[in-house]
Amino acid sequence: MQGFFLVDRIQLVSILFSLTVFATIFLLVKNRKVKEEYSILWFATAAVFLYLSIDRFAVDRLGNLFGIAYKPTIILLLIAAFITLVLVHITVVITRLTNQNKEVIQELALANLNRKFPNIPPEVAQKKSDFLVIVPAYNEAENICRVIEDIKTLQLDPDILIINDGSHDRTYEIAKATRKALVVNLPNNLGIGGAVQTGFKWAARNGYSVAVQFDGDGQHIAAEIPKLLNALDKRGASMVIGSRFIKKHSGYRSTFARRLGIKVFMAVNSLLIGQTITDNTSGFRAYDRKTIEFLVRNYPVDYPEPEAVILLGKNGFILTEVSTDMQERQSGGSSIHGFLNLYYMVKVLLAVFMTALRKPV
Repeated sequence: MQGFFLVDRIQLVSILFSLTVFATIFLLVKNRKVKEEYSILWFATAAVFLYLSIDRFAVDRLGNLFGIAYKPTIILLLIAAFITLVLVHITVVITRLTNQNKEVIQELALANLNRKFPNIPPEVAQKKSDFLVIVPAYNEAENICRVIEDIKTLQLDPDILIINDGSHDRTYEIAKATRKALVVNLPNNLGIGGAVQTGFKWAARNGYSVAVQFDGDGQHIAAEIPKLLNALDKRGASMVIGSRFIKKHSGYRSTFARRLGIKVFMAVNSLLIGQTITDNTSGFRAYDRKTIEFLVRNYPVDYPEPEAVILLGKNGFILTEVSTDMQERQSGGSSIHGFLNLYYMVKVLLAVFMTALRKPV
């Protein structure tokens, strides 16, 4: 009975399996269930399975070709290669979808703000200044009101844009209730990078000449903003960073782990762009119009401050720092603590080096 078959039973099963995989992917693509570009890897895999099923000595030949004594290792290598390629492909797709999701969330939030203009007090809705303060806020219900009041003490009387980054508390309602700032409500948390970029988009579309990034946790002091604006004007800089480390002062000091990380970023970034920046993680920054328009398209996501320094430095923007005081947050806590400090440093250093290796935009 065995001689009746031209191939072994296991080969027949393998051939049928390979053809089934091929036919399944073909039908999925034909019926628009899978995009063509995502099907190439699966077609190639089905073809390899089919070849190995038809040629019973293929594994032996491959083993002899590469000098592998234990031939079944070839099967393990092929499986490992297939799994690796699938994981890489999935990662690329997820990254693409994440970027698209970020864009959709930002545009929906900005469009929703525009639609609500008739119900926003005129003194808030109308653009009164060429200077915008962008305040990203995530679960800052206990701090956001004080932050807005602090900014309103400035004689410059800037426009204020609060970016509620998908908070789970009442940050959005409290900020809106002050009737002293425009509030963009992101329906999902995008992280500091996505939130600040939303502010850049608003600033660019509404013709602001200068934007200041000002954290919503109450650690920054509004009275220090004129220092950044003066440096932006007098030094011809594209971005000015409010630094805690240019001068020693008796104000707020971060944890040892954070100070160590900041020292590492200072050494790495200074080496990569040839400009010494003492406080790469500072979220207290001022930007001119050209920088705003550049960052609308290219601002890093997640924890972007150190990476943005490299990005701007490599693209010919002039960066500078001024010494600013900072106070300890009065309530709430940071999302980066414990083991996350080490993870954050490794992740950001990787992003920084990759940014440095890329060609200027």
